[in-house]
Order: sequence, then structure tokens, then C-alpha cells
Amino acid sequence: MTEGVNRLEVYKKFLSTMSKEEYKDYIKTKYYGMEDTVTESTRITAVGGGKREDHFYTWERIYHFSCGNCKNWWSYATEEEREIQIHNMKSRKMTCPHCGHYTKIQPNPKFMEKS
Repeated sequence: MTEGVNRLEVYKKFLSTMSKEEYKDYIKTKYYGMEDTVTESTRITAVGGGKREDHFYTWERIYHFSCGNCKNWWSYATEEEREIQIHNMKSRKMTCPHCGHYTKIQPNPKFMEKS
């Protein structure tokens, strides 16, 4: 077995020994301080005086990855221009945030068949 698979099995065994309450506490501890790191918009704030403001938006391209080692998935969002993204993604390596496996990335052939 590879080191990543061993770590995944140990992690699964660790999780399987927890009660529901222990798991909730574990997740709170694991993600402590990260509540606002993704959107930074968990609060509703009223604009004073009843004045209505326009909504603002941005756009991004989202890449979804699945690890060739542990099979977990994650996403990567970017605002870079399309040409820059394609060049950077084809020549890039990434580390799986779940098991630490580091390797090059490539398009999923099953997805490419659908396109």
C-alpha cells in the first residue's frame, strides 16, 4: 500500500470510533477560525437611511479535482483570463489537500468526451 492509502485507512478508522457528538466537536476544532475564509459574507448588514445600493458581482472559473491517490475531491477557483488558465493548468502540479499526494494535473477524459 502507498503511504497516502495507509493514512486514509488510519483516518477512516479514527473517524469510525467517534460518536456523533465527538465528530461534531472534531469538525469544529478542525475548521476553527476558517468560518469566513471562503466567502467572507456570513453577516447581513443593512445600509443606513434606507438607501438601496446596487448588487455587485464578480466571476471566476472553477476547476474541480479528484485525487488519483485517495479519490477525494476539491475545487480551485480563479479569475485569470482563459488563455493564461489553460497554459498554467496544463503545465502545473498540485498537492491533494486531503492526503498530500503531489503530481501533475490533467483533464478528466470522461469529462472531455462530454464536451
